[in-house]
Amino acid sequence: MVYLGSGGEEDYAGKDVAGKAVLVEVSYAPATPEKAMLASEHHAAAMICMNWGTTEHELICNRGLKAVWGNPTPESFPTIPQLVGVSVTRKDGEYLKELCLKNERVTVKIQASATRHWEYLPQPMGILRGTEEPEKFLLVSAHLDAWCPGVTCNATGDGTMLEMARVFGKFKDKLKRSIYFLYWNGHEIAEAAGSTWFQDYFYEDIRENCIGYINIDSTGMKGAAKYCTDASRELSDYADQIIRKVLGEDLDVNYLAKTGDQSFFGVGVPSIAGRISYLPDVVQEQNGATLGYWNHTCEDTLDKMDIQNLEKDNRVDAGVIWGLVNAEVLPYDFQKTCEDIGEKVAFIRRESKNIIELGGIEKSISRLAKNVSVLNEKRANAANLPKEEIRRLNATLLRLSRSLTNAFYTNAEKYDQDSYGRTILSKPLPLLYPMIKLSGLSKDTLEYRLLYTKMLRNRNRVADAVMLANEYVELFLGK
Repeated sequence: MVYLGSGGEEDYAGKDVAGKAVLVEVSYAPATPEKAMLASEHHAAAMICMNWGTTEHELICNRGLKAVWGNPTPESFPTIPQLVGVSVTRKDGEYLKELCLKNERVTVKIQASATRHWEYLPQPMGILRGTEEPEKFLLVSAHLDAWCPGVTCNATGDGTMLEMARVFGKFKDKLKRSIYFLYWNGHEIAEAAGSTWFQDYFYEDIRENCIGYINIDSTGMKGAAKYCTDASRELSDYADQIIRKVLGEDLDVNYLAKTGDQSFFGVGVPSIAGRISYLPDVVQEQNGATLGYWNHTCEDTLDKMDIQNLEKDNRVDAGVIWGLVNAEVLPYDFQKTCEDIGEKVAFIRRESKNIIELGGIEKSISRLAKNVSVLNEKRANAANLPKEEIRRLNATLLRLSRSLTNAFYTNAEKYDQDSYGRTILSKPLPLLYPMIKLSGLSKDTLEYRLLYTKMLRNRNRVADAVMLANEYVELFLGK
């Protein structure tokens, strides 16, 4: 057995784990499916997950190791990690860790059984139809499946959804657009299979009509103290303004990454996901337990829920949903998106020594930033615009997200999904990040020539996304 800390790619440096068991710590850096994928890629025979929390908590954390996001394809099925996976308590994990650090050789005997099968799963859905633009809809979701008893992951989130449906149902005659309530199944061990299925089956409707996505998970947690939200860059200012107005207090707004049930990055749906969260020192004390030391264990019971926190979480979701559904002009500002993608391209260009020319993309981003400034002026004066012009403005805003999100924030094709929690997704501009590695390779090697071709094509894909975004705005502005 070999102790590997968080089990990230850097933890494998200088270690031969082939045929061995790796001991890793449960955490989201990287997510457990990525730990399993890396262990399998390094030919480990088994992975042992040490629970978060402290040694006083005799709890075992349930995890999923499938790693492939959603249902597999002929290409992705062979990449499902081929190794044994088991979980142990924090106390037992610390004991094993100490053995590994003290001895040159630690041998473990693991006995495990598992099944792999396909199932048809229920996935409830409810719709409140809007009165003005019923074809346009806001997608609101919470995952239905849980590790029993699963109160804060995710019975509270499901309860929040029921409450949103009940409250908005009382005012459905005042809804401008529709609200789709979806209870995802296959979130845990199937790695976002339910939300991926929804995108696969309803792609055209989502692409044409989905104005945004609100994912609700682990609301009302006991001991949580500060509201934090992750939002698409174009929605970050809106999220900040609405939540401050609802709660009357400070909050943290972070840029959204592709994780959880964020299965709609490919089509490019702007999204918000937030909750009252634990303070950093509490998470550190609990060895990375961002959702409570009881998360995914048999102790996720009713006493882990705080009714006051749940009420606050519910008020925020109500405010965010109401604002998006009834906004005359969709509250999407792509100025921050332009700043972010500009910084990422500049970083890649600098760190890779511009091994593949990125100057053209930088010029396109600069052009887009100017176009977005003019677009924002239109948004600010929307009260003076005719209805048809507002409709065209909203369509243009959605098209910007449709064109940019996949190219800059995923590493997969538009119609596919990334491996769940893949490390590359945490890097600046995943599609082009390997250019940094490329710049350090010898040009005479096969690895260089293969990677160069891939990066050249990825560069064109990113360039095309920005060019398309400019065309959308300029068509609207009549340039």
